[in-house]
Amino acid sequence: MDVEEVLTNFEQLESDEPYTTVSDSFKAGFKAKAEAAMESLRPNQDRTQRLYINSSDDSLYLDYGVYSEQLEQPLLIGPEKALHYGVLVNTPHGRHLLMVSLLEQLSGDTWGSKCGGKLNMFLPVSLRSSYQPPPPLGACLLSNIVMKNRVIEREEVMEKLDGLVPQDLNDDIFSWFNETHRSVVHNLVDWVLEQETFGSSFSLLVTINERLSKKMFVELVNLVIAGREDTGFVMPSIESYMPEDFFSQEYFAPFYGSEVDEDDLSTEDEDLVEEDNRGRGGRSLPGWPSQEQQTRSPTTRSPTTRSPTTRVASTTSPTRRLANTRAPSTSTAQVWSRSSLEEAEWYFREDPVANSHHTEWHRMSLGGEYFYYMHGQMLARYEGERLSLGLGLTTHFGPSQWNQRISDSYDPRIGGSFRRRPAGRINSGRMRSLVGNIQMSAISNARGGYVRGRDVGIDGLGRRMERGLHNMGHSAISEMSGGRGVMGSSIGAMRDPIFYRWHGFVDSVFKDYKNRLSPYTEEDLGFPGVRVTASVEPQEGESNTFYTYREMATVRLNGLNNAGPGTRTSLQYSRMNHRQFTWNIVVSSDLPSGTPAIVRVFMLPTRGGDNRVTIHMDHFYMDLNPGENRISREELEAPHLSKSRWSLSELQDDLMNGQVDRGQFSWGGCGWPRHL
Repeated sequence: MDVEEVLTNFEQLESDEPYTTVSDSFKAGFKAKAEAAMESLRPNQDRTQRLYINSSDDSLYLDYGVYSEQLEQPLLIGPEKALHYGVLVNTPHGRHLLMVSLLEQLSGDTWGSKCGGKLNMFLPVSLRSSYQPPPPLGACLLSNIVMKNRVIEREEVMEKLDGLVPQDLNDDIFSWFNETHRSVVHNLVDWVLEQETFGSSFSLLVTINERLSKKMFVELVNLVIAGREDTGFVMPSIESYMPEDFFSQEYFAPFYGSEVDEDDLSTEDEDLVEEDNRGRGGRSLPGWPSQEQQTRSPTTRSPTTRSPTTRVASTTSPTRRLANTRAPSTSTAQVWSRSSLEEAEWYFREDPVANSHHTEWHRMSLGGEYFYYMHGQMLARYEGERLSLGLGLTTHFGPSQWNQRISDSYDPRIGGSFRRRPAGRINSGRMRSLVGNIQMSAISNARGGYVRGRDVGIDGLGRRMERGLHNMGHSAISEMSGGRGVMGSSIGAMRDPIFYRWHGFVDSVFKDYKNRLSPYTEEDLGFPGVRVTASVEPQEGESNTFYTYREMATVRLNGLNNAGPGTRTSLQYSRMNHRQFTWNIVVSSDLPSGTPAIVRVFMLPTRGGDNRVTIHMDHFYMDLNPGENRISREELEAPHLSKSRWSLSELQDDLMNGQVDRGQFSWGGCGWPRHL
C-alpha cells in the first residue's frame, strides 16, 4: 500500500462515523512523517545527504564525528566500532536502530546483548528493577522519563501500567480480533507517544516491557515506530524475530532431539528457540511440480473501461498452473511434508511471509474498504491455487452450517501457545444475533449507490463487518481449541483451512452488497477510441506462460535465547515461487489529444472460478498519447506488493553501517509477498 493511500484513508477515518482505531496523536505523527518522506522523495529533490558545511556548531560531530539528524552515515564510532547512546538518539537511523532492537531477544532481559553484541541498554536508577545488574563500561545508559521538568519514578510508571492493562490480559494470546486487546494497545501507544522526548518514550517502552506479553509488546513497538515523526517506516519481517509463530515444529527438532514436544517450544513466557536449516521431511505432493512447470496463456484482447473520474484501461491475462502433474522424485522433495491431496495447498496457507502480511495489515487496520479488498484478494489467490491443483473452490462457512459439525481438524504445529482445532461445532449464538444486522446493512448501504464514481457504502459496511461478525467468527472457531486456536490470532489464522471458508462467507456478504448497487452505465465502463492488447513475457521460456517452481528460501534469525549473546543463525524452508515476468501492453488510441489514464491488470482462470478468482495484479497511471502506446512493466512494480523484506539482523547491520537510504528508510515493507 502506498503512503498516499494510507494518508487518504486516515482522512476518511477522521471524517466518517466513529470507529475504534488508532488515536489522533498516532495519525498526526504518522501523517507528518509520511508527508515529509514523500516530499523528500519527489523526483525534483536532491536525494543525496546534505551534511553540514560548517560543523563547528554541531556538538555531536565535534564529540563523535557524526552529523546530527543526518541519514546515510555510519553509527559505529572509533576503532572499536562502538554504539554510543548520544549518537543514537540524535540521528534518525540511530533512533530507529534503538527501536527495532527492542524486538531482539524478546524473552530475554532488556540489558542482554543486541545488534551482534554491540548494544547493551541499561535503565537509569529512577527506572531500573531490583534485578538489573550494574551497567558495564561502554553500555548505553538510558534517559530518565521527564514530564514537565519532573523525573518519573519506576513505581509511578508501574502504577499507571496496571491501570491500563487488565491483570489477566497477559494470560490470553494477543489478538487484533479482540476489542479489549486492541483498546489496551492503542492506549499504550498514546502513553508512549505523549512523552516529551524520544529518550523518555524509549525508556518507557523498555520499562514496561517486562510486564507485557511478548506478542502485545511486539505490536506496541511496531505502532510506536510508525507513529513517531523522528524515526523511519522501514521494519524487519516479524518472522525473523518471532519464528516460533511462523514455522512448524519440524524445524526445531535438531535443537530438542528427534522428538519435539510442544512444551519445548516458545510460548508467551518462554524463550525463543533456534531453528534448523534442514527443511521438512516427506514425499512429493500429488499435483505439485518438483521442477518448474509451465502453463500457456494466449494473448488476450480485453474490453476497456472508464470511470467517471479517471480514465481506465483494463487488461485481462488469464494464466494458470497445470493441475494433476505428478512430480518426479528429487532431492528437494524431502522438504514437502503434506502427502494428501486435501492438504495440497498447504504451501499457500502456511507460507510465513503471507501470514506475516496478514498480521501487519490488521495492525494498521485502515478501514472497511481496505478490509474488503485485502481479504478478497487473499481469498481469490487461494481459490486460484485450489483450482490449479484440481481441488475445486471452497465451500463457504455460512449461517446454514454454523450448527453443523465441522468434519475436519487442523493442527498448526507452531509455538506452544497455539492448540489443535478438533472436529466439532462452534457456539454460534452471538454470531446469529449479528448476521441479520450485517446483512440488512448490506441492503441499506446499497441504496446510497455511487456518488461521483465512488462507492460510498462499502467502507462503512466493511468496518461493521470487521469489528463485529468477522471478529466474532474468528473467536468462535478459536474456542474450539479452548481459545488458543490459530483462528483467534492474525499471526496464524491463514494457516487453518477454515479461514478461507469463513472468509468466503464474509466476502459473499460484500458481493451481495455490490450486486445490489445500480449497474454500471456505458459511460462508466466505456473508453471510446481506445483498444488494448497484452502479453506476458517471462524471464525465461515461452510468451504468455506462467512458470512456478519450488525453492529454498532463507530467513536470518536474531538473538536466539538458547544461544550465546548476539548469536545469529539462518533457517531454510521450502516455498512456492514463480519466474518473474513483464507485462507488455499496447494501448492504441484514436483520441485526438493526450489523455490521462489508469491501467488495471487482472488475472483470471481460463475456466472455472465463478468470478471468485479475479486476481488484481497491478494498476498504474499513464499519459495516453494519440496512436500506439507501448508499455513494458515489470510485475514487481505493482504497488500492492512488498518492496522489501529485511530480517531484523539485516536491518540492524544496514542501519549501523549507514547503508539505508532515504527511500528505504521511508518504506515500511508491507504488502503482498512478491513470491506469491
